[in-house]
Amino acid sequence: MFGYLLPCKPEMKVKEFEAYRSVYCGLCKQLADDYGLLGRMFLNYDLVLVSLMADGLSGQEGRPCAERCMVNPRRRCMLRDTEGLRLAADGLILTVWYKLADDMADEGLVRRMGTRMLRLLARRLHRKAAARRPELDRTLAQATADQAAVEKEGCAGYDQAADPTARMTGALFAACAAEESQRTALYRMGLFLGKIIYYLDAAEDFGSDVKKGRYNVFALHGLDAAGAIGEARRQCRAAAAEAARSYTMLNLRLNKPIWDNIVYLGLPQSIAQAGQPRAKQKGSYT
Repeated sequence: MFGYLLPCKPEMKVKEFEAYRSVYCGLCKQLADDYGLLGRMFLNYDLVLVSLMADGLSGQEGRPCAERCMVNPRRRCMLRDTEGLRLAADGLILTVWYKLADDMADEGLVRRMGTRMLRLLARRLHRKAAARRPELDRTLAQATADQAAVEKEGCAGYDQAADPTARMTGALFAACAAEESQRTALYRMGLFLGKIIYYLDAAEDFGSDVKKGRYNVFALHGLDAAGAIGEARRQCRAAAAEAARSYTMLNLRLNKPIWDNIVYLGLPQSIAQAGQPRAKQKGSYT
């Protein structure tokens, strides 16, 4: 996931926003506890959703507390000690590891050297996360290899191009299940959210991919920038409808208002902003 799956902040109640931010800050602390300072440097919003879903399904409320951090010296509320946060921390390290592997293939010589150094530093963290979540690690490793094969073959099919990212996200969501009966709906929801992530990322990178001669599924169809954005929105809207359908099959005991916002407001907002740099799309959630 790449920062596209966010709530629509203006439509959140204050208590919902504070709850969302407390999970984000709690994930930062969980990364520090489990993976040290380097793990904390990889913090992003993406895996907050995993914690929100896992704890929402299990009903585990965790321990709210007020703590300081390096970025925000003033005390702020954060959530601690939930299985969802532990899963999110492990999942974040694994996704970062395989994202770095993908970057190694895409970037130029100078940036590739920097990525290689970062992977060397992160190797110990990956081994720890993989030992904790071996099945998830295997799925992400296979999907990363499949993505490389799709790009090498120059695959022009939208579903085929998005499939590896979709399977990664599906596996992360399936790991959130509190009961085995929830896994199918969770996997399917994650699958379609992963497609949305892939199409939005390809639309955002369209210009630089074309300029540098890199693989981009929209460019293979002969589209220009406006055409790529239009097609990305079309594909995303179809995927969002399927993701929402799977979401309705889940019974969240916690965090439902936040998830309702993400599915019914945040996703349409991200799709409408397809092609825009993420830094210009949304305000701070911290």
